[in-house]
Amino acid sequence: MKNYFVKKSTLKGEIVCPSSKSQTMRAILFASLAKGKSKIKNFLKTDDTLAFIDGCQKFGSKITIKKNNLEIFGTNKKIKLKKNEILDVKNSGIALRFLTSIYALGDKKILITGDESICSMRSMLPLIEALNELGAQIKSKEKIGFAPMDILGPFKARKIKIDAKDSQHISSLLIASSLLKDPMTIEAINPKEKPWVSLTLNWLDKFDIKYKNENFEKYVVYPAKKIDAFEYVVPTDFSTILFIIVAALITKSEITIKDVFFDDNQKDQKTIEIFQKFGANIEIDKINKVIKVKKSLLKGSFSIDVDNFIDSVPILAVLGCFNDGKIILKNAENAKIKESNRLLTIVSELKKMDAKINQTKDGLVVETSILKPAILNSHKDHRIALSLLIAGLALEGKPTTLEDVNCISKTYPSFKKDFNKIGAIIL
Repeated sequence: MKNYFVKKSTLKGEIVCPSSKSQTMRAILFASLAKGKSKIKNFLKTDDTLAFIDGCQKFGSKITIKKNNLEIFGTNKKIKLKKNEILDVKNSGIALRFLTSIYALGDKKILITGDESICSMRSMLPLIEALNELGAQIKSKEKIGFAPMDILGPFKARKIKIDAKDSQHISSLLIASSLLKDPMTIEAINPKEKPWVSLTLNWLDKFDIKYKNENFEKYVVYPAKKIDAFEYVVPTDFSTILFIIVAALITKSEITIKDVFFDDNQKDQKTIEIFQKFGANIEIDKINKVIKVKKSLLKGSFSIDVDNFIDSVPILAVLGCFNDGKIILKNAENAKIKESNRLLTIVSELKKMDAKINQTKDGLVVETSILKPAILNSHKDHRIALSLLIAGLALEGKPTTLEDVNCISKTYPSFKKDFNKIGAIIL
């Protein structure tokens, strides 16, 4: 188990934020389904990405990994599985969910498994039940609704209802449904995380795949006529860039984030507007692809509906401790079903630092706090880990210790190196 030790730091200089995990994964999947050779530039190279690449290769795509890009020969919408294959998705929830529906289109059995978090935290029950009702045969090997599970298809189009609290279940069905021979109707009950579904629908638009979307509550997906090969530059990850911005704000530093590939489809960009409401001095220059964060006082009390940017909950909780006022985060129940129960874990860890933070029925209440260094744990959750490390950069006294930091590589493999270069003391 690897630990980091963080001391109070002043940051200065330029930094590049990693590419979007969500867009990297969608690009790989559609390129794997396309006809011909696609090229994906600026992709996020992490264990999750490698697991997803392995999963796409198992249904027939051919993928070459180069330094800064991927070359992918797609299957022209065909799912060609080999008998009794096994896929280990490691810690990748998106690989688990997206590939479950794709594999359920095939006619050979495949086993999907993953790490402890995948097999104990990431319930697949709504998606499993929906696919089984459509004719697939998906069976959990141990705990009902969880990996490891056997998948055998093919499923066929018909009208289906599914709990839509997890957007990845809906995205998974939408993509797979476009490969069917007949139109598919999906009734989505209690839809959440709508921007992430929109991200998938934008990819359907890219290939002129026809669909109807009735307020994210009902979809009709029509068969894709063709998916042509393409070239794509993966944009910056606006869930990850928030850590850099908050680090500058709470340490009263000035930094420049360069080479920012903006992406209006990522609604986490809206969180930057919230920072600006707190009084943050953030300059956005889309022409020159930079974001400048300058010293600024954070103040004000706000109630924020975070459903559209649920991944920002942990770092917003940290920011709340340094803000002059009270922050209420609401509609955050989906944060409970990520790599960890993020409401529970961020509260428990920040309280070790004397934070004034409490969990509510559907979110958090955070008040101005005088944090102190402590020994903390990541709970094997990259967003919890990054949020706690950022908090530690602003604290006087002995170092803050964060245990079990390997999970950071899920979205920010160069974190320590990048932050050390701009003055962060991370040992």
